[in-house]
Amino acid sequence: MPSQESGRSRILVIEDNKADQGVFGRTLAAFDLTFVDSGEAGLSQIELEPFDLVLLDFQLPGINGDLVLSAIRSGKHAEIPVVVISGIGNERLAVDLLKRGASDYLTKADLLTSRVADAIQEALDRRAVENSRRRGEEELRLRKDELERSFRQLQENQGRLIQSEKMAGMGQLVAGVAHEINNPLSYVTNNIAVLDRDVRQIVALMARYRAYLGDDLPPEIQSAEDAIDLDYSLGNIDRLFRSTRQGLQRVGEIVAGLRDFSRIDEAEFKQVDPNEPVRSTVEMVRYQIRQKNINLIVEIDPLPTVWCNPGRLNQVLLNLLVNAIQAVGDSAAITVRTRFLAESDEFQYEVSDNGPGIPESIRGKIFDPFFTTKPQGVGTGLGLWIAYNIVQEHRGRIELTTETGAGTTFTVTLPTHQPDEPI
Repeated sequence: MPSQESGRSRILVIEDNKADQGVFGRTLAAFDLTFVDSGEAGLSQIELEPFDLVLLDFQLPGINGDLVLSAIRSGKHAEIPVVVISGIGNERLAVDLLKRGASDYLTKADLLTSRVADAIQEALDRRAVENSRRRGEEELRLRKDELERSFRQLQENQGRLIQSEKMAGMGQLVAGVAHEINNPLSYVTNNIAVLDRDVRQIVALMARYRAYLGDDLPPEIQSAEDAIDLDYSLGNIDRLFRSTRQGLQRVGEIVAGLRDFSRIDEAEFKQVDPNEPVRSTVEMVRYQIRQKNINLIVEIDPLPTVWCNPGRLNQVLLNLLVNAIQAVGDSAAITVRTRFLAESDEFQYEVSDNGPGIPESIRGKIFDPFFTTKPQGVGTGLGLWIAYNIVQEHRGRIELTTETGAGTTFTVTLPTHQPDEPI
C-alpha cells in the first residue's frame, strides 16, 4: 500500500550489493524504498511492515532468491508482487521463476535503464487490477448471498401466507360444517330422549293391558302381535335406544373435534391438556385411515397442562399424520404416542409408521420450504416446514428417525413451560 506520508508505493529491496542498492535508490526514486541485504532479513521485514512489492536479488548469501520467493508465495503475504533480478540472463531460470509466482524477471544489465521501474509499475498495476477484481467478486458474492437470503425469506413468507390462508379457510369450513351438523344433532338427541321416555310409557301401558286381559286376548290382537313379533320388539327396545344414544354421542365427539380443529389458525397461547390436540387431530383423519384400512394405534400417557398454542399443535400433528398416511400402503400401521419426560420437564408427541422410510439422499431437505417428493397437486412441500417452525416457536425440537424399508418416526419434544407463561 502507498506510504501515508509520501503517497508512494512501498518497495522492499532485498539486495546484498551496496553499489546496486545505490543504483536502485537513484533509478527508483519515485518509490518509497526499504533496503535489506539478505533473504532472512527480507522475510522478517515483510512480517513487520506492509509492502506493495518486493524487488528480489536472485543471488543472495544464506538463503537465495529462489527460496525467498517460495517462502513468500507459501506464506500469509503470498499476494505481494515479487520482481526477481539476477546478474545472469538465463531464459530457463526466468520461465521457471515466472511459473512459481514471480511477477517479472530482469537482469542487472537493466539497472541503468527504465526497464526496472517499468516492470515494477506494471506489477503494481496488475496487482491493483487484481485487487479491484477481488473486491468486485467479493461485492458480487455478498450481493448474491443477500439476494439468496431475500429469496429464501420471500419463499418463507409466501409459504406462511399460503399456509395461513389455507388453514384459515379450512378453519372456517370446518367450523361451518360443525355448526351445520350440530343443529340437527341437537334436534335428534332431544327427540331421542323424548321418544325414549314416551316409548317406555307406552310399553308400561301395554304391560298393564296384557296383565288385565291375561290370556283372553281377541284372536285378531293375538295375530297382530305375532305378525310383528311384539315380545322380541319390546325386549329389544332398550338395546336399540342404547346403541342410538352411543351413535349420537360419537357424532357429538366428531363435532367437538371439528370445533377444536376449526381454531387451528388462532395465535393464542393458553393452558391446555396437550393430549387434546391428539384426540381432535385423530378424529380429522379417521376417514383417510379407514379408506386405506390402516391400523391406527393411539397411546396417550397422562400429561400435565402446558402453556401452548393448541391450534398450532393440531397443525403439527395433522401434517405429520397426513404425511404418514400418504407414505404407507394399505393395511399398514401408524402409531401416535404421547409421553411425559419428568427429568427434563418436557413432553413428546411421536408419530410412527411402518412404511418405506425416507431415502438418505433427501433426509436433509425434508424440512425445507416447498420441498416435496409427491406428485404435482398432491403436496405443496410446506407441511414439514410449517411443523418445524411451529415447534421452534414453542422452543421445542423435532427429530427424524427413519430406515429405508422399515418405517419412519417423527418425535416432537416440547417444554411444559414457556418463558412468557403467566405465573
